[in-house]
Amino acid sequence: MAESSTKSIRVHILGREYALRVEEEDEEHTRSMAALVNRRMEAFKDAHPEQAELTTAVITALALADELHQMRDSATADTEHVTTVLQRLAGTLSDVVNEAPEAASDDGTEPSSTTPELAAGTPQGTPVDDEPHAQDG
Repeated sequence: MAESSTKSIRVHILGREYALRVEEEDEEHTRSMAALVNRRMEAFKDAHPEQAELTTAVITALALADELHQMRDSATADTEHVTTVLQRLAGTLSDVVNEAPEAASDDGTEPSSTTPELAAGTPQGTPVDDEPHAQDG
């Protein structure tokens, strides 16, 4: 198993620099999240310049947590809806599959190739002749 290596990065949030140690493959994601937090905190600070940085951080954290909670609730509702639809479709499919054995013959074998559907136009019980007949002239 390959070991992932960590690296130190620096991000800026609300004018302060933070040194973070992250897995190399997580660097871009961490920078993106730091930029999101910074934008949200700056927006709050612009709207409420009288608030302390700690209040700005707490209110921003609460807003982000609320958004996360709403997204999880929405995802749960979507999953439940999809599950309900899939169960209904599975029931319908099961009903169709359970009706299929009626097409089999009484002895449980598959229908023969000389079913009435294949011998269309011939009376029931009349053998189907594969050889062409000469027409009387």
